[in-house]
Amino acid sequence: MWSHRGTFRTPYLFRFPNLVHLMFLPWINDIFQYLALAMAKRALLVENSSQQVSGVFPFGPEIFEELKLDLDHPKVNGETTVSNAVTEVAAIMGENVKFRRGFLLSKSSAGVLSAYLHTSPQPGLGRIAGIVSLEVEGENTQLEAIQRVGSELAMHVVAAKPLFLSKDLVSSEAIANEREILKSQAESTAKSQMAVEKMVEGRLRKYFEEVALMEQKFIVNDAINIKTLVDNLSKEVGSPVKVTNFLRVEVGEGIERLEAASDEPVAQTA
Repeated sequence: MWSHRGTFRTPYLFRFPNLVHLMFLPWINDIFQYLALAMAKRALLVENSSQQVSGVFPFGPEIFEELKLDLDHPKVNGETTVSNAVTEVAAIMGENVKFRRGFLLSKSSAGVLSAYLHTSPQPGLGRIAGIVSLEVEGENTQLEAIQRVGSELAMHVVAAKPLFLSKDLVSSEAIANEREILKSQAESTAKSQMAVEKMVEGRLRKYFEEVALMEQKFIVNDAINIKTLVDNLSKEVGSPVKVTNFLRVEVGEGIERLEAASDEPVAQTA
């Protein structure tokens, strides 16, 4: 999956057998959509330097911009580089269009990718995308049930904004920072040290429920969490199912605003 940077309005989603590509569009424009699709197909050939069989592989301009594109559009055609194609289309559109970042989201042969687009004016367009990778042990013919839950999980990712897959994968730095905040809050109550420690541990469990996907309450049915949802799916299809990866991408996230004196509307960020 990958994205353009610029003055973004909506993302454009393309599905392929093993990958999902997400492209942010300044507006619904024929030439831009053509370039986005050409770049998405070219991104399928980006070398995954992480050597992962499945997972999320992020890449930036240094990997992608000098790759060759073979274009066949009335306004842009012939062989050129990604960088030159983007520059040419930006000039035609009169917009600040630059390649910012990309993601390849791949799966194993036993995996299923599901995606959800929020605020979608038409198929393939939206402001926020959630993508989830599920893996099933052994051969399973109940693909419909797996895809149904996968779509619900992708929607959940968009709404609940998880930061980590499971509580075991929450970084030690994040835990330490949160523990320090919770300890400071608890100590302000002037309770005993033992009471403070219990308060911190209780609130830390709540923190895991907020940031870890598998611990979060399911948005469709908050009587269960995501772990229970996946366990129930495993029982339904008769094979163990697990969530191996997820990705949430939102238009404009991570882009810092320039000072009012700047001529550029958006900061140049990595």
